Amino acid sequence: MGGTYEPIDPIRGITNKSSGKMGLELAKQAYIRGFDVTLIVANVSVRIPSVFNVIKVETAEEMNKAIKKLIPSQDIFISTAAVSDFKFEDKDTHKIDSSKALSINLKPTIKIIRQIKELNSDIFLVGFKAEVNISKEDIIASAKQQIKDAGTDLVIANDVSDENCHFGSDNNKVWIVDDDIVSVPLSSKKEIANIIFDVILEKI
Repeated sequence: MGGTYEPIDPIRGITNKSSGKMGLELAKQAYIRGFDVTLIVANVSVRIPSVFNVIKVETAEEMNKAIKKLIPSQDIFISTAAVSDFKFEDKDTHKIDSSKALSINLKPTIKIIRQIKELNSDIFLVGFKAEVNISKEDIIASAKQQIKDAGTDLVIANDVSDENCHFGSDNNKVWIVDDDIVSVPLSSKKEIANIIFDVILEKI
């Protein structure tokens, strides 16, 4: 959960605005419903209750290593983290001089979610798909493409350009996508987490 961080030098890097709020609400729902919960936590703006087992990570690579160790023994994996799509090809070991223009080379990070079913074919895999300023039809198509590419059993899709549903907001409006499509109107993330778990428990 949360946003990963990719360093460019010892004090600078790239990240995103993911807060971890949705991931935490899902974790709370899982705990309430009697599941043993482990959180893999990147950069978040929420306080994690002490009842949860937490594995702290920073980069996409660290998250990938933690997940590869954890996944074989799990029944459900919910991928709420906003993992960086790119990392710096050559991280500088010293602070980069800011008085000069700078060009950087980026390379893609590994697509973590596409490995999950390879590590545990029986796991129930829930993906999240955040899009920006596209139609409902295109959002749903993007979610279905993730199902095809990663083997996700369920995808939660939304448009983070909506002023009420941006990264860090307390509310969201989502589509829960598999063979069926459940449209969830603007609701609190707590309410959405409850609905998502209702759907998960119907499927597993």
